[in-house]
Amino acid sequence: MENIRDIVRENLVKLRKEHKWTQMELAERIGYSDKAISRWETGEVTPDIETLNVLSELYDIPMQVFFEPYEPATYKSQRFHELHMGKKLAIALLVITWLWFVGTVAYIYLEARGDVRPWMAFIWPLPLTFLLAIGFNRLWGNRILGVIFNSGFCWTTITAIYLQLVDYNLFMLFVSGVPIQLALILWAYIRPRKERGARLE
Repeated sequence: MENIRDIVRENLVKLRKEHKWTQMELAERIGYSDKAISRWETGEVTPDIETLNVLSELYDIPMQVFFEPYEPATYKSQRFHELHMGKKLAIALLVITWLWFVGTVAYIYLEARGDVRPWMAFIWPLPLTFLLAIGFNRLWGNRILGVIFNSGFCWTTITAIYLQLVDYNLFMLFVSGVPIQLALILWAYIRPRKERGARLE
């Protein structure tokens, strides 16, 4: 296992070079001499916790980054993903909220018109919500969520059709959902293998 002093030393060098600062420029920013910076980067001396805290604020990173192997490209990619996941979720929820708002307006309209089943305005948004979730998941999500959202779309669509045509007693629609569900699960299992095989070729 690599010595913690060596890890800190290497990270100090990487972070300074990542920001394209000389030892003198870094020293001026934190109020130390360039000789002190040089001693840190050669491993002669390890900065104390207070100094590392100053450096972490300067570099805008958590302090624990100094104590683990640091790769700038990997860290930036992870951080970009974390920062943007909140925005992605907010966008998805905003679109889904708009969908349910339209459903509410449709319910009010159908109720005022005296429709027999105005509550269907709250049933059809269910499969549409899953359909939107499938779209967002293809952009940002993962395979397991894909199976869940596809299954949800399948069963809520069948339910919505059944309730819309409840007078015809189409209960066998639910039976048709079983092979569809099995196909979705098998497809999720097969697809990654295909992708893996394509990468190997």
